[in-house]
Amino acid sequence: MTAGKALFVNSALAFASAQLIGAALHETGHGIAAQLLGFHPRIYAFFEDNPTGDARQTLTILAAGPLASLLLGILFWLWYRASKPRYSFPRLLLLWLAVGGVMTFVNYLIVTPWLAGGDTAQFADVLGWPTIARYGISAVGVAIMISLARPAARALFDVAPRAVDLGSTRARRRFILRAFYLPLIAGAFLTTVGAIGGPPLILIYEFLAAFGTIDIVGAAMYAGVTPPRGDDRAPDAPLRIEPAAILLYVVLVLVYVFAFSRGVPI
Repeated sequence: MTAGKALFVNSALAFASAQLIGAALHETGHGIAAQLLGFHPRIYAFFEDNPTGDARQTLTILAAGPLASLLLGILFWLWYRASKPRYSFPRLLLLWLAVGGVMTFVNYLIVTPWLAGGDTAQFADVLGWPTIARYGISAVGVAIMISLARPAARALFDVAPRAVDLGSTRARRRFILRAFYLPLIAGAFLTTVGAIGGPPLILIYEFLAAFGTIDIVGAAMYAGVTPPRGDDRAPDAPLRIEPAAILLYVVLVLVYVFAFSRGVPI
């Protein structure tokens, strides 16, 4: 197993695990808001039985999920940035949690005009926003995504192993492609395993939601960011397929299949 293949596998597993954790936290955000408003919701695999009340209650519950993802994503990002650049699986997982949390919020903005069942589209429906306003929200989301390209690129380079060549623009793009872009695609398929036992349509929605994070990775490839110098880095962890990566993914899938598929009360 070469170092490049090990990094691919670890990144795919880290992405899938981060998506499973992030989805549960997102739905918990909806559920906590509903609970505080006097409802008794349940969290399922990748969705929550959003109760509806008056307009204020419905808007609060709808907004709680994306806002929870955004807040937690920012906290994960700050945690990730608090330590020196180095490669390790925990940092790889933390990076995907950060990127996934922030981009869940941003991508909800982007798909407002098209994803009728999405939180932001339903939010717009309750408020009666016209089509042009929905496209305006989408444009704001695209602008935020573009503005995050450079911070995202720096974050990706911060977890690059020392042995990886980052000396040229082409080498840096190749690193992002092989360590994040392609593993994200594989990880999106791995994420959908958690939908086993739930409605078939949820599997499709979750794949699209997981795959949607690829926009920021693609933007980071062309951000023109210089990686950190060698003396700014801490020693790397050994680059191998991490048993912890496999174990974490399997445990999360089992929780989804045997608990969330039946519904977990908040």
